Amino acid sequence: MAPSSNFSDLCVSKLSLQMFRKTTGIVLSLIGAIAWGMPSVNALDIGVSPPRFEVEINNKKNRSQSINIVNLSTEAVEMRAYVRSWTIDQNNEMQLVASSEQSLDQWIVFTPSRFRIPGRSSQTLRFAIRPRVQPTSGEHRAVLYIEEVPRNNAKSLGVTTVGRFGVIIYGYAGEVKRVGTLNSINVQTTPDKVKAVFDISSTGNAHVRIKGQYAIWRAANYPGAKATRPILNISGSSLKLPANVITAGELALNPVLAKTRRQLILSIPKKLPPGNYVLDLNGELSGVAIDKGIPFTVPAAATNPRPVTTSTR
Repeated sequence: MAPSSNFSDLCVSKLSLQMFRKTTGIVLSLIGAIAWGMPSVNALDIGVSPPRFEVEINNKKNRSQSINIVNLSTEAVEMRAYVRSWTIDQNNEMQLVASSEQSLDQWIVFTPSRFRIPGRSSQTLRFAIRPRVQPTSGEHRAVLYIEEVPRNNAKSLGVTTVGRFGVIIYGYAGEVKRVGTLNSINVQTTPDKVKAVFDISSTGNAHVRIKGQYAIWRAANYPGAKATRPILNISGSSLKLPANVITAGELALNPVLAKTRRQLILSIPKKLPPGNYVLDLNGELSGVAIDKGIPFTVPAAATNPRPVTTSTR
């Protein structure tokens, strides 16, 4: 299967490496976060593309893939690569886990493992999936980290910050079942913030994602969920909102892994003045349409927050 382009998973972090005179210990400080839903990523003068792969393990022709790494700066940079197994914890953050014989990271071979990229140049990293055992049906996951190598001339008491990118790799074997259930949507409001909490269960053997759009309407002018349609060019620079739509955007939420239940938060970046509104949703989860309008109220600054809850079953 070709690299995914509509939605992507890319772990971007910075590692703070503090070197001490009388010890070889390294203090690692993870101060980045997983960014889901970005078609391409540029950070720390390094670009990595694509940020996510979905590969049919049983299709030998597509087991081999390549990653393009671009050095956007004028100085050369040295990089190293390695693979790990991962999951998503209760806080919706990536957590590295121990490997097993069914772990995708055990089956990935890649080259080169260490390389130097001159300024304004690029490097291709190739990897292939070669199972050592018969893969169980469903989804297998790995992250291929591409990390800057600290320069040897760093001062002994100095602090050097290096970048690390994690290209997410999903491998699929046998019959893949994506079964997602939207248990409820809870719209929580304060004078300064509006967020929607999606409670989602994934009961199949592969992750599920909500796809689609949201729009905030003035309640007095809302035509009803069945009357609204997806907005064209929702992520483009020439976006034109329909009349009475205050703001809109994509439902770019984290995946929910198989056999888990998670609460995903959609934060509305635009500050809304006090009043009555409707959160309109046009999307889908595992092929099931999500076509809803959820009323909510933004309170005045002097009042207490008023959460509005709507359950979906």
